[in-house]
Amino acid sequence: MPAEISFPGPFAPSLGSDLKAEDLSSQIQSGGSTIFTVQEDFVSHQLFVYLNGLFQGPPNGTEITVQSLSTFSIATMVLPGDSITVIYSPYNKQ
Repeated sequence: MPAEISFPGPFAPSLGSDLKAEDLSSQIQSGGSTIFTVQEDFVSHQLFVYLNGLFQGPPNGTEITVQSLSTFSIATMVLPGDSITVIYSPYNKQ
């Protein structure tokens, strides 16, 4: 019998990881969007935004600006058909 390797993927919490992942593509408006909200408050320097699979740089750099504890904006207009996902560390870890 061949050996099996179980790998749930990089976003599945394992071994106490506190990172969460969300697909925010449903928040893209018909004319495009630049402001997005995640489900939980996050640590501002631990927000990783991916537009169509490409990392968009650190928060408060040239591309991503943290607006509040759960909201950020992106300098590039995100259009319908695009994909926007985030990985973040929740502010109140459980």
